[in-house]
Amino acid sequence: MPIGKIVGTFGLKGALKVWPETSFPERFDAGKTIVIDEVAYVIRESAWHKRQVRIRLEGITRIEEAEKFVGKQLAALSSEAPDLEEDEYAVEDLLGMTVIADDGRVIGQIDEVMHAPAHDVYRVGQILIPAVKAFIIRVDVASRSMTVHLIPGMEPTDG
Repeated sequence: MPIGKIVGTFGLKGALKVWPETSFPERFDAGKTIVIDEVAYVIRESAWHKRQVRIRLEGITRIEEAEKFVGKQLAALSSEAPDLEEDEYAVEDLLGMTVIADDGRVIGQIDEVMHAPAHDVYRVGQILIPAVKAFIIRVDVASRSMTVHLIPGMEPTDG
């Protein structure tokens, strides 16, 4: 289950800059186990800087060791998945999900989940869909599909 992407290194002691792709920042806490290329690593230290998290992994102590991870996806162990309430979804479960309009048209896939003050917003290509019951009809995590109700003005027009 992907939870972030390694976007760079930080310092000379092997710290990694991670762009999080999860609604649960505690997944990056010290002591948690993450997976990179099917190898498990324990997070030794973590610190947030703006919207990125900087982590140091057990066994990675030099920048040269850390550089090989840049561009890689980070995953969490499924055994460490947080409990979700009804109508609550993990960002990593939503990304890439197929979005279908209530008239049956396939709109595209969820490219990004943007966190806004009032509620999340799903970006599907150029379409922004507020994550509220008025627009989200059904979410089926098992089939990786979401049915939505679009109103005039939500879809881009040609011309």
